[in-house]
Amino acid sequence: MVHRPNDNKRAATRVEKINLVQVSRFDEEGFRADLATGRTLNISRGGVRIELHHPLPLRSTVRLDLAVGDQVVGVEGVVVYLQALDEEHCCMGIEFLQVDPKVQQLLNEFLEEGEEEAEAAAASSSRE
Repeated sequence: MVHRPNDNKRAATRVEKINLVQVSRFDEEGFRADLATGRTLNISRGGVRIELHHPLPLRSTVRLDLAVGDQVVGVEGVVVYLQALDEEHCCMGIEFLQVDPKVQQLLNEFLEEGEEEAEAAAASSSRE
């Protein structure tokens, strides 16, 4: 499914994609304070919604090692929202802070493929 920019007042199109993600949070002295593995729920050019087993502090800076297609890319971001899903899971919105231009190009291509797949699936289901 694709969410267009006017959905939920987002600035960028979000594509629902489930991929593995490793999240590292560092303290003020640069030491790793948290390390967690989770999954993406959706991704856009500006950020990602992820599901983890425990929340990270709101507004904390994180490093994401994110599976994009068959590659793993590193992106810095900040936790911009938290939501409890149940007693064992939460989801977080991570806004990308610094994205290397090569990584941004990979993200753009990945998202364009996801948008095309979602549009083809929607067109196919509307014909049924």
